[in-house]
Amino acid sequence: MTRTAEVDRLIRAALEAEGVEGLELVSEPSLPEMVTELFRGRLRWIGGLFMVMILVFFIVTVFCGLRFLDAQEVPDMIRWGAGFFFGLVAVLAGKIWYWMEIERITMTREIKRVELMVAHLASELRARG
Repeated sequence: MTRTAEVDRLIRAALEAEGVEGLELVSEPSLPEMVTELFRGRLRWIGGLFMVMILVFFIVTVFCGLRFLDAQEVPDMIRWGAGFFFGLVAVLAGKIWYWMEIERITMTREIKRVELMVAHLASELRARG
């Protein structure tokens, strides 16, 4: 059984058992809960890899920035400045990836919430009709 089919089954079971109260079970998580969701599921290893990548590039960025400030020659300043710039871009790219993944998880949750409401509405219409 696929993960989507399992979620659909759980939604139907919740609707049958609780009716409208099932809609309140789908609450909006806090930011720390959304970030920890990145480390669950099939792609948790990618989340961990990106976290390590961000940490490594942050250390490289700080190191290059400090070396840039200590450099006396212009060519050395250019090299350390370029390292600082590329490290900063890599850190920002990793952060953007994290925010995009959080947005994807949030959109999936909203779609499931709409599915739950439609299933509830359909069950009410069947009961009335």
